[in-house]
Amino acid sequence: MPDPEVEVPPDPRVVAEVREHKGRLGETAVRWLSLGQLVRTAQEVATATVFARFADKRDVMGTAPAGIYALTPNQHEEPVRVDFTADTGDGFSATFAIARLLTSGQSTDSSEDDLGPADLLVLGGDEVYPVASAEAYQRRFTSVFRAARFCYPQFINPKTPVHGPPVLALPGNHDWYDGLSSFRRTFCESWTRMTDTVDAAGLTPVGCYESDEATREREIAGGWTTIQSRSYFAIRVHPKWWIWGVDSQLNAPIDPGQLAYFDAAKDKVEADHGVVLCTSTPSWLEAEGDSPPDFERESPLSTMVNFRRRYLGQPEDRRLRMIVTGDKHHYARYAPLEQQPPAGESTGGDKLNWIPGPELVTCGGGGAFTSPTHHLKPRLSVPWGRQKQDAARPVTRYEQCTVYPSEQESKRMRRDIWKMGLHNGPGLPAVIGALVTCVFWTVAGRPLDEVVRWPSIIACLVLAGLTYSYALTGIRGRQRGRSWAFRLIKVGIAALAHTAVHLLGIALVAWVVWELNGSGRPAWLLVAFLPFVVFGTLVFTLYLIVSDWFGYHETEAFASTRSTKYKSLLRLTFDDDKVSVDVIGLDQVPSASNPKTPIAEMELEPRLIDRFVVCRTDEPDGATAGAESPSDDVVGDTEGIGENA
Repeated sequence: MPDPEVEVPPDPRVVAEVREHKGRLGETAVRWLSLGQLVRTAQEVATATVFARFADKRDVMGTAPAGIYALTPNQHEEPVRVDFTADTGDGFSATFAIARLLTSGQSTDSSEDDLGPADLLVLGGDEVYPVASAEAYQRRFTSVFRAARFCYPQFINPKTPVHGPPVLALPGNHDWYDGLSSFRRTFCESWTRMTDTVDAAGLTPVGCYESDEATREREIAGGWTTIQSRSYFAIRVHPKWWIWGVDSQLNAPIDPGQLAYFDAAKDKVEADHGVVLCTSTPSWLEAEGDSPPDFERESPLSTMVNFRRRYLGQPEDRRLRMIVTGDKHHYARYAPLEQQPPAGESTGGDKLNWIPGPELVTCGGGGAFTSPTHHLKPRLSVPWGRQKQDAARPVTRYEQCTVYPSEQESKRMRRDIWKMGLHNGPGLPAVIGALVTCVFWTVAGRPLDEVVRWPSIIACLVLAGLTYSYALTGIRGRQRGRSWAFRLIKVGIAALAHTAVHLLGIALVAWVVWELNGSGRPAWLLVAFLPFVVFGTLVFTLYLIVSDWFGYHETEAFASTRSTKYKSLLRLTFDDDKVSVDVIGLDQVPSASNPKTPIAEMELEPRLIDRFVVCRTDEPDGATAGAESPSDDVVGDTEGIGENA
């Protein structure tokens, strides 16, 4: 890597490239609650779900080389830096800001020198939104990351100017909606142009460990060098540290080809090595609360527990030190409690057998709309160990550490839900207004004794049916000790309340019309559609806000805000005995919508959100895992670091 202090004059072609990709190919944030987007997303989800049951593209990838990678030789002693982020490829401004942080290595707004790109970039899923396609990857991912790379020519290696450091990516659910075709084309085709070499340990050298000649043969994605041949990976990033990435394909069971791959990788992980596991969803949220869940059915959490036990040893084997994921567009960390509970302590009626567990980190702040944090539970009980009948339940208790945005700021973000109609286009408000107007038209201008008749009854039933169907998608499913009937009752109450507010407004307007005009429908009622658009949209927005108070529909509610606040990434530094993790956050994202705005005027103001250390073994030279307090000379604004939500 060239010396970052060497001044490199900007090439006019570089300036033109940035301007082109920052303007012509720039995309606005997805309007998730626009009518067209709702229809397209529903179609893609339904299609992907059906095909996932009958055609697993991971089986097809089983024909590709099963490379297990090494970022450093076995004698490497220097620290290795790895950046992690997830959920990129939404709006241009937010994705471009994160891409610039990844390319420049900027840590805080008070940093004097940028570090340049990390030795490895790991993407934790959902690289594009709303659904994957070749065009979406080009416009929302590769062109944005390439433009960010051209912003910092001082970090371009003159020996391989086209290629940046290596990148490894996991597919998320949005990457799977086209059957993983675009993901494979973007990240998994380097092997078609070259034959990977292996070192003495049977690992494929990549990055600085690989020769420049071999790197030139690889494909690129947004200026980063692609190395993987499958949608999952295992890489030794340091002589005693590994990163594994598991592809769970729309929460499906792990396929046999992938199991065989990690079975081979397991043989290369020694007893004293540490493993950081990357997954595409925070499955541990199934275990919210004090009582560990029973695995009555297959779920993402049960799949992950079984994977850990099979490939990283028994629960007492502590090689798995941390799990990182995206999917939720915020930052949240759960740390395992170290204290052994008093003998005989029981939780939820079950005796607990205390076992160690990995650090659990969610960091999905790569550019998509911000997810709430105020619904996260303060404690988790994850059953990492094998559960046997009539035996103590081996679990790990977790406590919530830092969240970003904070719980208070997350709640304040609910105010933006009121702007749903402004943020997501006129389509959905128009449909809601038309539906309410149709119901109103069946009762307008009629006396009370004639209101209840078949046209009005049918219209009200249609309105109630639609609100019930929508509530069914957002009210949480089966909970411990609760049946599906209980869920249907909850859905019915929510739908009834939603419908009742609509009908009360309709009845009030109908009564006013009767008082002013008597029987019949005056011509001026034709303009009732516009007020009902506003009224219906406000009622729907109120429903989302009230639902969020109870923890329902939070995804739709916050997706409607299209918020670009609170973006984040992880900066991991691997040493022999530990991995130090800095969490870099962006409270605000500078607008990049105008292609003529100079990059120098689009200042990034990152700050340190959290800092903690994960040790490779339980007691490496007296060190212990946990949070560290950053010194004042490292970060300018440390407000919120280590804050408990």
